[in-house]
Amino acid sequence: SGLAVGGWNLAGFTATALTGTHKLTDITGTSAFAVSALASLGLLASKRGLKASLSPRPIMLSVCVTAWAARLGGYLFDRIRKSHEDPRLKYMFRKEGEPMLTGPSAFPLKLLNFWSIQALWAWTSMLPVTMAIAAAGDPKKVMRTAPRSISSLALGIGFVGFSTGFLVETLADSQKSQFKNDVTNPRRDKWCDQGLWSISRYPNYLGEMTVWWSLFVMANPLAPAWTVASPVFVTFLLTRVSGIPLIEKRYDSKYGNEEEYKQYKAKTPMLVPHLASIMKYISDAA
Repeated sequence: SGLAVGGWNLAGFTATALTGTHKLTDITGTSAFAVSALASLGLLASKRGLKASLSPRPIMLSVCVTAWAARLGGYLFDRIRKSHEDPRLKYMFRKEGEPMLTGPSAFPLKLLNFWSIQALWAWTSMLPVTMAIAAAGDPKKVMRTAPRSISSLALGIGFVGFSTGFLVETLADSQKSQFKNDVTNPRRDKWCDQGLWSISRYPNYLGEMTVWWSLFVMANPLAPAWTVASPVFVTFLLTRVSGIPLIEKRYDSKYGNEEEYKQYKAKTPMLVPHLASIMKYISDAA
């Protein structure tokens, strides 16, 4: 898994550094998850035979990760295709006449660091999936972990959770895209408050976190307990580092003095909607 993720991101970094394109970053970063899952599945088949690799848990985990990667990668690629520029990479490429390494962009060191963090994100997030697939081919580990009924229950509950998170994230991204791309919408350059965004300020991140906590549940009891580092890492990243904090800071700076924005923040939960809001949303959508 580590070699697959590292090699895939290294190829993406090399192509990006040579061409200066911004379009490979997200599609490579997300597809690395699918590459990791399929590599683990292939390794399982080579070591334990095709029957082991076709057992329910490895197949379901691989399909879920691949579906998530394809959906998110496609969404992000479409977004960068329209904008042409990734603000995260803007200052990582050297300008004409700028020396390598010592110039303001420190090219290609900052870019390499960015891609290294992206690879670490994929490797860490995939820990439960990787470990569960690896253990699935060892009958002794399977027998030791838990009764078949508990194992099947964890797989089922996790899959329902994954499906819910996947649906929420997909719907939230779609609603935001429609909001931003509607040329008749006078508020298209402001914050989205339509659909799921009317009951949660970050429904896309809520869906994302649900996906990874659910994959951890699906991977258990085969995955070791310490692989909980995966959903914890994703949650910490989105709520404390690169997700919500950056957007909150930008929105507060741009709209902090607008009464409508203050009211939106005051009445709308950051992540988990109020139960009454969920029921009303479902009722209105039905």
